[in-house]
Amino acid sequence: MSALALVTCVNQAGAMAHQGHLEVDWAARTVRIEAIAQPQAFKTALPPDHQYHALVHADGGSASRSLFVTSVSDTTLARIFREMGSQDGGGVPMAAWNLRWVPLVPQPDMRVKGTRMEVMVSWDGRAPVPLASLLQDPGGRGIEFRFGGNEDQNHHWHSGCILCLFSCPGGVISNAAYSIRDHQRGRTQFWPEADMPGEGTRVILSFTLFDSS
Repeated sequence: MSALALVTCVNQAGAMAHQGHLEVDWAARTVRIEAIAQPQAFKTALPPDHQYHALVHADGGSASRSLFVTSVSDTTLARIFREMGSQDGGGVPMAAWNLRWVPLVPQPDMRVKGTRMEVMVSWDGRAPVPLASLLQDPGGRGIEFRFGGNEDQNHHWHSGCILCLFSCPGGVISNAAYSIRDHQRGRTQFWPEADMPGEGTRVILSFTLFDSS
């Protein structure tokens, strides 16, 4: 697999620009980034946010617990997705996390409602596969990635969260199939499948936008 150290970025007008470890295909509504797999960090993460972070900016506070890390920032990706037309559906409020232990209140049950996204992974010259296919999900609800944006929450944690496996008030993208309350109650525990790329493997993650429904 060739790295994205210098990749070509093509905008709607056909202009060309280099964006480091980032490739944007405006016509296909797809963003590709280079990342590093760290399944051991993901598997050994401790509560309260264990088995939760799928992709984090390498300088973010949650990088040591994430399945993948990247040099592309969460704020950069959020901006590009919005420029592509992503809608956040209102995002997920901070209260979803802050009140996750409180019974009956509605916020921890809220789920991300923004633009749907397909997330694919490729490495070592292999054809891309859905990220969901590389994760065990004992709860059986699966993964439905949606754009949450959540740029206003960046200053609370400085976590660098880009992709979360539960509906998260911090992640740019997260999983609408499960809420923060589901995570707190242990309704599933995502776990890397045997064919997950190994520790330190360079991968390409691609994000493709669907409609905003």
